[in-house]
Amino acid sequence: MSFHLRASVFGCIRAWVVTFGALCPLADVSAQEILDALEEKLVYTSAEGNVQADFSVVSDVTLFAAELPPQGLLLTNSELFLAPRLSVFLDVQFGERVILHGQMRADRGFDPGYESGGQVRLDEYFLQLRAAEAEKVNLRAGKYPTVFGSWAPRSLAWDSPLITAPDAYENLVPITDRAAPSNLAGFAARRDMAANKAGWVPIIWGPSYATGAAVLGRIEAFDYALEVKNASLSSRPETWDAIDNGFQTQPTTSVRLGLQPSPEWTLGSSFSRGPYMQESAQASLPTGTSVDDFHQTTWGLDAGYAHRDWQVWSELILATFDVPRVGEVDVLSGYIEAKYKITPQYWVVLRVNQSWFGDIPGLTSSWDRNTSRLDLGLGYRYSTHIGAKFQYSYAQQQGPDTEGNHLFAAQVIVRF
Repeated sequence: MSFHLRASVFGCIRAWVVTFGALCPLADVSAQEILDALEEKLVYTSAEGNVQADFSVVSDVTLFAAELPPQGLLLTNSELFLAPRLSVFLDVQFGERVILHGQMRADRGFDPGYESGGQVRLDEYFLQLRAAEAEKVNLRAGKYPTVFGSWAPRSLAWDSPLITAPDAYENLVPITDRAAPSNLAGFAARRDMAANKAGWVPIIWGPSYATGAAVLGRIEAFDYALEVKNASLSSRPETWDAIDNGFQTQPTTSVRLGLQPSPEWTLGSSFSRGPYMQESAQASLPTGTSVDDFHQTTWGLDAGYAHRDWQVWSELILATFDVPRVGEVDVLSGYIEAKYKITPQYWVVLRVNQSWFGDIPGLTSSWDRNTSRLDLGLGYRYSTHIGAKFQYSYAQQQGPDTEGNHLFAAQVIVRF
């Protein structure tokens, strides 16, 4: 670890301690009572009782200390980076069957550093109708997280025991959605380059808040979800909103089937397929083809376990990209994440990530270098309103490293 990185790490720790110390007054009894009272004030129920609105706020501040170039979807040229975020949620329930949900954020970009001057976005909005009793059939339409896999439902800062996403959801791979490679040799050369954060995409871009419609529900021990959306799992955030972008390509269809054989275990399988290239890539494609001819096909298996002080999550994801002038390339990515609650307030968490890349059609070399990453975290939950997390990540790839190996992050969260 370089001297500059060590200095940034210590700077990150000092800044985190100062930030957490500044918020500590909120942790006394009187402040907790104020936050409790404020939370109660943000709930409205009509006189008839058939309309209820719940307004909530989550504020988090994350400090990153990274060896450059930084891992994943962190976009910065500085070893120390501050990423504040304010999230506002609104949930309105009409009777027993209709729910309206929205989430607005103010931050420095959906991924840290992508909007250095700040940005305000409507990340989620959807209307959901319960079409049958006992949650057997629900209809949803709007902009919402993907039904693929098991990470998206726990991706928000308060719900996730770690700060960063699993490798499949944030590690950039040499797939370009805005322009096709000019030839096979140019595509093969990407494996020796540092990740192009402006041009490459991950297997799944975070929780993938694309726009569409879904039918989902639960029947006894089984749950299911089928959705049709305007963008693929790997699509970038600026393409997700159909109000701004519409359906520029053929839709992406995703499905997940789940089983809970016992209270401790949850099992699931997922599938998704749809065009991954943007309409702007049309001019770079081979003559006679269109963006609708090149698909991302993704399969997934997930399993979860929870018993007493332990929680374990795991996913295995296989993605195939049909690359113009190259052919189909495969990547298999997976993780196992285990959280242990030391006390009611403290927990430790360990996540092991691994990605394996297949060979380029016609060649004996893989289209990217296999990667591994270890995420170690410590969390503290003072109350239902205040929490803090600290994380260290160590990443490696086969052959010469093109990204920094070390990443430190610390986060403070206040919600009401």
